[in-house]
Amino acid sequence: MLSAVVICLALASPQARPLPPAVHGVVVNANTGAPIADARVLLVELSRSALTGADGRFEFGNVAAGRYTLTVSLIGYIFVHRQIAVTTAGLDLTLPLSEGTGTYQETVTISATAAAAAKEIGVGAQAALGSAGLQDLRGVAADDPMRAMQALPGVATGDDFQSQFSVRGSAFRHVGIVIDGTATPLLLHTVRSTNDTGSVAMINTDVLQGASLLAGPHPQRHGDWLGATLQFDLREGSRDRSQLRGAVSGTSASLVLEGPLGTSRRASWIASIRKSYIDWLIRKIDPSIDSTFGFADAQAKVVYDLSARQQLQFMAIGGDSTFDDVGAGTTNGLYTANSKSVLGSAVWRYTRAAAVVSQRVSFIGSRFRDLGVVGQELGVGYARGLVWRGDATWSVSRMWTLEAGGKTEAQHQTVTQRSFQFVNQQPRQRAILATDMSTTLGSAWGAISRRGDRTGLSVGARVTRDSRSLETIASPWLLTEWRVAHLTAHASAGLAHQFPELELQRGLTERVPERSRLFDAGVEVPLARSMRVELTGFSREDHDVVRRTGEDHLDANGKRVVETTFPAFASTLDGPSHGVDVLFGRRGTSGLTGWVAYTFAHTRYRDRMTGEVFDGDFDQRHTLNVFVQERLSYRTAVSLKLRMGSNFPLVGYFQGTPDALKLGSERNQVRLPTYARLDIRANRTYTFDRRRMTLFVELMNATAHTNVGQGAGSIRGAGFDALGYTEKMIPFVPSVGLLIEF
Repeated sequence: MLSAVVICLALASPQARPLPPAVHGVVVNANTGAPIADARVLLVELSRSALTGADGRFEFGNVAAGRYTLTVSLIGYIFVHRQIAVTTAGLDLTLPLSEGTGTYQETVTISATAAAAAKEIGVGAQAALGSAGLQDLRGVAADDPMRAMQALPGVATGDDFQSQFSVRGSAFRHVGIVIDGTATPLLLHTVRSTNDTGSVAMINTDVLQGASLLAGPHPQRHGDWLGATLQFDLREGSRDRSQLRGAVSGTSASLVLEGPLGTSRRASWIASIRKSYIDWLIRKIDPSIDSTFGFADAQAKVVYDLSARQQLQFMAIGGDSTFDDVGAGTTNGLYTANSKSVLGSAVWRYTRAAAVVSQRVSFIGSRFRDLGVVGQELGVGYARGLVWRGDATWSVSRMWTLEAGGKTEAQHQTVTQRSFQFVNQQPRQRAILATDMSTTLGSAWGAISRRGDRTGLSVGARVTRDSRSLETIASPWLLTEWRVAHLTAHASAGLAHQFPELELQRGLTERVPERSRLFDAGVEVPLARSMRVELTGFSREDHDVVRRTGEDHLDANGKRVVETTFPAFASTLDGPSHGVDVLFGRRGTSGLTGWVAYTFAHTRYRDRMTGEVFDGDFDQRHTLNVFVQERLSYRTAVSLKLRMGSNFPLVGYFQGTPDALKLGSERNQVRLPTYARLDIRANRTYTFDRRRMTLFVELMNATAHTNVGQGAGSIRGAGFDALGYTEKMIPFVPSVGLLIEF
């Protein structure tokens, strides 16, 4: 009887069998290491999926040993496609996800570059966007990273057709544009001879790692300019596997290819091509529209690791744009215009634990040609720049850092402009202005900074010599910040200089550098749930700022003074700009994120030669920028972007109202109507076994607000009626875009 009981118990007891293998792991942010919730993880061959929990973890039990394909998808992050090998012991994974269009890496890498760009010591007006932020803000209809920056705090714009913008009342020509360490204003699809045709940045957002905008006093590492610094960084190609991304919207199509070079994964490449077909689409939809604008561009970057400490980089950007206006009927009206630009650079970088040294050689070239209604050449020009730049950074200790660098830039420009009159229905040249100018800018800079637990200090200066004017300028800065309890205060001061561009030099009797004295002070107060409030007051005093002269106007006796045949310029403006920035924002991985930002600014100039006093061309008293976004699930996100402003003056000598405009005797006295534009966007992904599709739906100007910008008009009749100086901006327009990733 006892033996029977023992046998029954033995049969009932479970045998010690090995558990089947399991695949489990955690999904984290590649830049911060924070866990990511609600990401969809798929084992392709088994058609099994799971969503990560609040701790970023997932698990698949009972997975037989073998090789599988694992994908990870979360809207706003890269699409991971990885081969895994499961053994009898199972597999534990850590899967870092990069935001936007970054590349997959096996390990978590805290991005020092992004962190530095996002948090400069003592700079109150600074903002940084990663790849995901650029994609969210760029817009579906116009893939333009500069338009993404238009929604940042302190940025003002009133022209839907232009990618340019103003910061704190300063002109866009005072903004320094830096692309992978090379400063150049030439990489815009635009028409060089006029300002009312539109513009688009010559960069596909999908190849960018991030962008930053610094305003007010800030380190002048890259060059000399009066206003903000706008920096774009191209990302490296994937070293994990070859990838392809194709995007189609209502106005353009683009293709991005990237992958490793060789089996050692010491090198990577990325290339992009983009083509706009908005000109063809407009002609098909509404043949009555006279003017159209189209473009094509390409970007490429190759990175090669010579060793663990040395790296070579090669980058190239090129583009071509064409403007057509079949309705051009005036003698010197622009009928067609073409412009081409190219940028190429080579970089050597050496990295140690406490030091980074880099050397860079760049070439920039741009060519344009403008034709009239019967093919007469209205303008032609070529500009080029050859740049050498070297920089070094040394972390002396945990708190102290030394930076230094040098730069030489040789610039050359030739421009020819012509004016015609018709005789017997044939164009006859009546005036010509031809210029051929060169200069070399040599500069050096240095800075020392201390970053403590509660205080920060940065002191530096940049010195530049211009070979054309033989002028030497010095631009120092002093940036401080300190923390009291949870409050962070900052105060900064600096001098900024900018030599006028060679294209403006044609009308200047002498080459005088523009100057600004800048002061900022403010506080940042953190609130609950990753929220913060920032308040910054600023003051700027400008001197020798370039203005256009010889404009159409009425003299003191009420008689018309006709504008000069070709634009002329003078360095005669002095005046202050002051105001305040207020920001309420929230950062986070869930819930509503974004910002509400308000800026008050007033810019007023006095012309030393004429005695005129008027508001600056980009004086906008009140600016409100709002951006909020929420991820509803791993596959759906919605966002809202609102931009409002009291708008800029109608630049020129006018009186009356924008609806009843006449030539006047005082400059910048008439204001454009209030600008308001609300854009609403929804993104939804559809994940398949080895690819992902994202659908974008956007409502541009969702409230159908009638916005008006400045146009190119003419003065008619004895009453000096000013006709055509305003034009309507984008009405309510729905748009759809599609992105496919392999």
